[in-house]
Amino acid sequence: MKRFLDRRTLLAVAVLILAPLIWFAPVILGGKTLIPADNLFQFQPWASLAQQYGVGVPHNELLSDLVLENFVWKSFLREAISTGQLPLWNPHLFTGVPFLAAGQHSALYPLSFVFYILPLPLAYGVFTWLQLAVAALGMYVLGRALRLGRAASAFAGLAYAFSGFFVVSVVFTMIIAAAAWLPWLLACIEIIIRKQEEKGDVAYSPIPYVLGGAVVLGLQALAGHPEIVVITLLAAGFYSLLRLL
Repeated sequence: MKRFLDRRTLLAVAVLILAPLIWFAPVILGGKTLIPADNLFQFQPWASLAQQYGVGVPHNELLSDLVLENFVWKSFLREAISTGQLPLWNPHLFTGVPFLAAGQHSALYPLSFVFYILPLPLAYGVFTWLQLAVAALGMYVLGRALRLGRAASAFAGLAYAFSGFFVVSVVFTMIIAAAAWLPWLLACIEIIIRKQEEKGDVAYSPIPYVLGGAVVLGLQALAGHPEIVVITLLAAGFYSLLRLL
């Protein structure tokens, strides 16, 4: 236990938590938001007001999903939850469609609580910070499981959390939420294999780490991006195979 609670480990953990907070401070503490609201001015009735508000060409028209879909989902969720309901059905689209079963809204994902207690423009920044911190910490744990030093593991955590994939995906909340858990699953696998290697022919029960991996996969599924879950399972399978060869 001391190995995980010593001062250098706590310092590394603090850095991995604070780094994404500092990077996204403008959308957490600075009054800005990740919501690409300028993309709304491509459409009426907002287009007719673009000149009045000084809005020109949107920064990136391809990043409209957050404001056209995810923001609407979160608003619908907040409204339903505020009345004590878990919305199984969306009556606002066509003649109604299933809502909770769709999944990409991440309604049941634990860290989605920020969307229910904070103003949505702020919640997106806080959620992104938390997810990048989870990703960085997961890669740190994987690095330590691979017997890397604390500094190397912390560097790996920062490299993963601030990789191009995460940076360009921050406006797709379900993607970063799911991908953040990949290194945690690989860490569970690595720990199981290493402990068995250390035990040799002696029987070893990996149940705690198997349960940990199951929890990780459950959280990833609740994040709402099935493609990342499939990629994670493939990565875990190949990683396990290579480690056992």
